[in-house]
Amino acid sequence: PSPPDTVRLLSSAQVITSVGNVVKELLENSVDAGATSLEIKMENYGLDRIEVRDNGQGIKAGDTAVMALRHYTSKISCHDDLERLETYGFRGEALGSICAVAEVSITTKTDEEDFSTQYCLDVTGRVMSQKPSHLGQGKGSAHTI
Repeated sequence: PSPPDTVRLLSSAQVITSVGNVVKELLENSVDAGATSLEIKMENYGLDRIEVRDNGQGIKAGDTAVMALRHYTSKISCHDDLERLETYGFRGEALGSICAVAEVSITTKTDEEDFSTQYCLDVTGRVMSQKPSHLGQGKGSAHTI
């Protein structure tokens, strides 16, 4: 986990108050992952289901255990790193906040992987289950809320 002062700064900006907040956080994660194509689907204006699919880098298998845990990030290792960030945010903080208020599954594939994997997360952002999936031929991620 990150140092306490850094945790306080990270978590202060991650509050999920609406469907719009969820979509914004997921879009920012996609852009940070290098996506050039995004697809957003919503059922009942996003109240029943939100899906954001992208063609970004995908989430590396080694990062999936902590991908939605609050206070974990590979982007910073000390407080000073916050001054040099060139991304929209922190995937774990955003996904952790979303997991606290909704059911979340993430299907992801990197270029190095032969197939995509679907991860179901619990309310704390921990992986409850995982199984092979058919996201498509290319890399990317699909977040279903």
